[in-house]
Amino acid sequence: MPDRADSVQGDDESANNEERVMKNQYIGDIGDYGKYSLLLALSSEGINVGVNWYLTRDDGSNDGKYKDYLDKPDFRVYDPVVYDALKNVMMQNPRTVKDIQDHPLFSGILFYDEMIDMTGKQSERMSKRYAWFERSLAVFQEAQLIFMDPDNGLMTGDGAGRKIAEKYILPSEVEEYFNAGKNVVYYCHKGRRKQDAWQNYKNYMFDRMPKAKPLVLTFHKGTQRSYVFLLHDTSYDRYREVIKRFLPRWNELFKEEWVG
Repeated sequence: MPDRADSVQGDDESANNEERVMKNQYIGDIGDYGKYSLLLALSSEGINVGVNWYLTRDDGSNDGKYKDYLDKPDFRVYDPVVYDALKNVMMQNPRTVKDIQDHPLFSGILFYDEMIDMTGKQSERMSKRYAWFERSLAVFQEAQLIFMDPDNGLMTGDGAGRKIAEKYILPSEVEEYFNAGKNVVYYCHKGRRKQDAWQNYKNYMFDRMPKAKPLVLTFHKGTQRSYVFLLHDTSYDRYREVIKRFLPRWNELFKEEWVG
């Protein structure tokens, strides 16, 4: 991996107070509805999708409780197949990401569900993180698009040894997937960032990876969530066409953003 300096540049810590880590406790929340609908739309078009959960242990908080939409039939209209699948998964107790992975609807997607281990000294945490990520590359050999799913989004700097790093993807990880020939999409949400800071945050990897073609979709239900795509030039038109067909079903709850 390049640029493994153990520093964080420009993170807005106040913005992260509302952010979350990908834990089993978040399964089925309102964000999952839009996320799985998007991923399945891509997968159904013949794109081999891989999901790296960036999985961490549950923390006992009340985060991830926004699931009452599953009791509101009006929400089913956007994607009935995904809605019914998530409602079925929510009947499991306890629920884990394995319930998503094992559901027939998601059988065409590759998953990497090894937990991030941030125990030990800083040097040990860094070593474990790099080894954890390298193992994901083996799982995703056949993937064309990799979705990186830590609910805190991107760390603007490579602080692999910091304890909070489990909450984030690292820029070098995005780059390594992309340099391995993969298209990449990752999740982030606005939190308490002001608009200018939010725009700069979403653009961070575009400035760092000028060869990647950018695309951003934002889900406007609950917390504002964006899906940041970095695509190879040869793939861009194909993804634009898939997304063009996908957006109308969501009646502007999903919107494509201007990137600049």
